[in-house]
Amino acid sequence: MRRRARLWPSCRLNLALMCLAATLGFFLMRLNLSFALVCMVRQPSIDGPVNNVTSIGNATSSSSRPYDLTYDDDDDDQQHQGSMLSAFYYGFGATQIFGGWISDRIAGSKLILIMVMSVMSFISLLSPIAAAQSSQLFFTLRLLLGLTSGMALPTIQPLFSRWSAPDERGTLIGLAFAGFTLGSSITFPLSGFLCEYGFAGGWPSIFYLSGLFGLVWVVLAIFLIHDSPDTHPRISAEELAYLEPYCLKKQPGKKYNSIPWKGILTSGPVHTINICQFCLNWGFYTLISGLPIFMKEALKFDITQNGLLSSMPYATALVVHLVAGKFFDWCRAKQFLSVTWLRKIFNTVGFLLPAISFFAVGQLTSQWRYVAVFLLALTQAGSEIAIMGGFMLSNIDLAPQYSGVLQGISNTIGTVPGFVSPIAIAYLTPTGTAGEWANVFYISGSLYVFGAMIYLIFGTSERQKWSHHHPTQQIITTAAAEIDDGNKDARQLFQSPVPSSRPEIS
Repeated sequence: MRRRARLWPSCRLNLALMCLAATLGFFLMRLNLSFALVCMVRQPSIDGPVNNVTSIGNATSSSSRPYDLTYDDDDDDQQHQGSMLSAFYYGFGATQIFGGWISDRIAGSKLILIMVMSVMSFISLLSPIAAAQSSQLFFTLRLLLGLTSGMALPTIQPLFSRWSAPDERGTLIGLAFAGFTLGSSITFPLSGFLCEYGFAGGWPSIFYLSGLFGLVWVVLAIFLIHDSPDTHPRISAEELAYLEPYCLKKQPGKKYNSIPWKGILTSGPVHTINICQFCLNWGFYTLISGLPIFMKEALKFDITQNGLLSSMPYATALVVHLVAGKFFDWCRAKQFLSVTWLRKIFNTVGFLLPAISFFAVGQLTSQWRYVAVFLLALTQAGSEIAIMGGFMLSNIDLAPQYSGVLQGISNTIGTVPGFVSPIAIAYLTPTGTAGEWANVFYISGSLYVFGAMIYLIFGTSERQKWSHHHPTQQIITTAAAEIDDGNKDARQLFQSPVPSSRPEIS
């Protein structure tokens, strides 16, 4: 019987923690504008009169604080804010498939992550300067930020197709992607504090700190991240033997197979994941881009309260994120149900709970604002159940060796709400009343119901036939690696090409 290598301490846990820090950095740089806009859209400072400014850039201010940009709260400016928030997602959706393709064709996740984080960090550091120069330059930088970020995310799942066993994959991937939720929970209160007390004029410090965080991560990643267990210089023999049976990697002298695009693009289960990604991301991006503004306009919270309470949904989601992945792995190990039905149950709960909460929030006014915050926390907590146990990790189930491409496709489709929802919010909430915001939440709730039904009917975790056909790719198959009771050396592992008709992964 093969023995599990300990998780703490281990190289695979270190990788998950580094990926957590990476996703945290990506999200800090993605979200910094969402709250910075709240700081920019404010009344003139009491330190002195400030000229009215209706756009980022081309602005002069009599305030002594540098980069102290101020907005008029008119309809045109609402559209302008929506455009700036959307700029990131125009770029983010354009490079997802390309990033997944590189990840699956070339074992270079480490290089991609380091390059992307480096570029994003420098863009973040330059953003306040660009904002002071012109809105066009700032828009361009946000677009470039999205383009580079889009290449990174599809490379993380393939890392764990090489660095995790199936019975702990949910836990490790959950930890790796927890940076998104952690970033959401700390960005809003941190940004609120920096807006009021930060250096360089307040809101610019949000961009500077996130950029510096990214550069520190790059230095650490050079030494701590490795693309596969057999390239890690410090991995133990026990952990290497434990991971080797699950490690998909390129064989010396062999070429990677072409991606089975026809099978992927005509696959019902793949499109089911894509639809779920779109529906879930609509609600997610609605809150990411609109929550601080909703807190200010409809619920009447001040900036300090806004920052703290805007983080509540994501703090709750972080706890559920970590627990749900572990709980799914436990259910899977106990074999209560098939993996397909486990994912359907998790996914249905994870979509319907947010749907009910969104519908309820739409009925509330500012008198019930703390109840609204609680319900919005439930939307994010429920979403994490779907992410960690539902459709999100089905890519590895369907085709582990193509999980990067599949994630790239689903992320591309899921990015559409990122640039559509801010514009839709600006259009639906011209004056920011609770009644106008209700329509925003009704749309999100309806899409969540649709996503739940689609996956319940068409979702599956069965390995797809087209993923078996790869005549030029060699997949590692091994005998079960066991650790001898009297000898800590791993038993000899052997590798062999798998016939293209029915290859399997041990």
